Amino acid sequence: MTQETQLVGFVGCGEMGSMILSAALKAGVLDPARTVIADRDSQRRDRLSGLGIQLIESPDGLATCERLILAVRPQQFAEAVTQLGHGPQDRLVVSVMAGIGSDTIRTALGSGTRVICVMPNAPVRVHAGMCAVMPSETATDDDVTFAKAVFGTLGKTVLLPETNLWAVTALSGSGPGYLAFIAEAMLAHAIELGIDPEASAQLVAETMAGTGRLLADTGISPGALRKAVATPGGTTEAAILSLINDQVDRAIRQGIQAAHDRGEALSSG
Repeated sequence: MTQETQLVGFVGCGEMGSMILSAALKAGVLDPARTVIADRDSQRRDRLSGLGIQLIESPDGLATCERLILAVRPQQFAEAVTQLGHGPQDRLVVSVMAGIGSDTIRTALGSGTRVICVMPNAPVRVHAGMCAVMPSETATDDDVTFAKAVFGTLGKTVLLPETNLWAVTALSGSGPGYLAFIAEAMLAHAIELGIDPEASAQLVAETMAGTGRLLADTGISPGALRKAVATPGGTTEAAILSLINDQVDRAIRQGIQAAHDRGEALSSG
């Protein structure tokens, strides 16, 4: 059976699942006639009814799907897989569930299951996400191509080994939260300095977005960019020296490590 004729099933179609589905259908990566959605929320199924896809209530109706996208909450995984055990033993399972690795999925669905774990992040909501695609040793090149095509509709993708799962979760998965925390502090002080709140919000958001674009598009390193804008004796240098004196760089590293360690602890139960 060719990739084009394989059935693709979604297990759960909440916020993340719906974004993946909508973007992939719009880009033509998924064929609505070959796409099946299993979601027990009737209102959600009603909202998806105009997409030309097959909608069912229970995951047991996905038994014939050669490819599955697991988009349920981690705490719903055990219930969902009990209804998926009768499908092809060598099917592809692409999981966006935080905290559940390929070993757990293969234990539940069979050792021959081809698993790819994907870690998206919040900017997928505006198709500017960063999705780490992490195939297990059982995944094929075609599987990786499929996963990158699907998640490439939500932004950028990067291919990494699954051993990086918790490091990626702590970096790009949780990263928007760190940047929002910094933006929150910048915004609050901008208002204290007398800048109009609406203008402050725009200045902060566009400064962060533009800096990210500059790093991504030019390939300049963060360190080189920092040095380029920090004129000796100038205002930016004064700010950077204050941040260094307060060990903000150390606090950021500790925060990322805390996220990494928490992820590992959650995965081990």
